[in-house]
Amino acid sequence: MTPPNSLSVVAFVGPETLPLHVAAEHGYYAREGLNVRWEAATGSIDQMVRLIGGDCDMVMTAIDNIIAYNAGQRGVPVDPLPDLVAFLGCASEPRPLIGLPEFSGLADLRGRRIAVDALNTGFSFLLRQLLKDAGLGMTDYELVPVGAPPARWQSMQAGDCAAALLSKAFAAIAIGAGCHELRAEHDPWASYQGGVFAARRSWIADHANDVAAFIRATLAATGWILDTANRAQLPDLLMAHLPHMTDEASIEAADNMSALLARDLPINMAGLNSVIALRQKYGTPPAALGDPDAYLDLSLYERVMGAR
Repeated sequence: MTPPNSLSVVAFVGPETLPLHVAAEHGYYAREGLNVRWEAATGSIDQMVRLIGGDCDMVMTAIDNIIAYNAGQRGVPVDPLPDLVAFLGCASEPRPLIGLPEFSGLADLRGRRIAVDALNTGFSFLLRQLLKDAGLGMTDYELVPVGAPPARWQSMQAGDCAAALLSKAFAAIAIGAGCHELRAEHDPWASYQGGVFAARRSWIADHANDVAAFIRATLAATGWILDTANRAQLPDLLMAHLPHMTDEASIEAADNMSALLARDLPINMAGLNSVIALRQKYGTPPAALGDPDAYLDLSLYERVMGAR
């Protein structure tokens, strides 16, 4: 028997990784001749450095990271600039802004420290815009880069930061501990493209068959997750792979899976334009970001969809 082709993915831990687990455990990857290994990202900088350096094949990340590193607005110096592209959408989970128990509104964050993944990323830009709309200038608060959601929650527990952008799972834990979600008047996530699967353009070209197989298997797993006949199995699957989740949070995540995952995992072009506009406004150093198509290679996705 021919050994399966091995692919490695670095992804942030959360309900959005469920298609990876289902595709592996239900045999979707194996049927495509793939052995897909995934590792947890400790932060976007570590994730992107590993992708650019060839330490992993692909990442499940915010598309803003792809734009940032291609445009030279990255968290660490990279020379030459990489040619990274998104080839498939994935979950776009909103990151609630959670404040310590003594804070109940956005205005309370004046003069406070707020934990984020990194300073020059799209989620931080979205947060800056949210705070600006609430009347806070960029000097009225301090963003503190600490990495992935677990580290952000720890910074709040330690009292180092008054608030943080958290994953829904950690937001549920924080709210259970008495913290509050600090909501904006308008939902800033309503028109924002978040997660994608991405890789180096040259790697995709050299592994086109494997990437197409990965897309087919991941779409099949997503379809299984969204099938209402399988709804009762989702909380246990989530708890098995996300041990920090409470029973209540796993049930809520299962109920919200159809909002988290769009069938066929498309990339929202209007949402991508919103990402680019925020990066053009807040990203440094200034850069001409160009057309959205510069950050996409959907040729294999279109081939897979056309063959269905």
